[in-house]
Amino acid sequence: MRLKSILNYVIFAISLFLQGVASAARPTGLGGVANNIMDPVGVASDFIYTGSIVIGGSFVFAAIVKYFDHRRSPLMVPISTVVFLFIAGVVLLMLPLLSYINANGIPYSLFG
Repeated sequence: MRLKSILNYVIFAISLFLQGVASAARPTGLGGVANNIMDPVGVASDFIYTGSIVIGGSFVFAAIVKYFDHRRSPLMVPISTVVFLFIAGVVLLMLPLLSYINANGIPYSLFG
């Protein structure tokens, strides 16, 4: 029991020391925090843009496949499914291009 409490104190002291060393090495203000947050935001936006392109392309492909199924058997695959898949795919494919509509938008790195 006593060894466990001593070990907890040592770990706490080491973490305080490492935190002090890290903060002394690079002082950050609010601007530094904002710059540090921008990297994960950029990764997340790249992930969303790439995902929207992949899923949008898959929806358009599925719409084409479902359209051929609808031509073969209209009662089995309604045309509304085909239309929904096509519209959703086009919207998802156009999502990365929304930054070009706004003059202040940041273009996606793959296209810009």
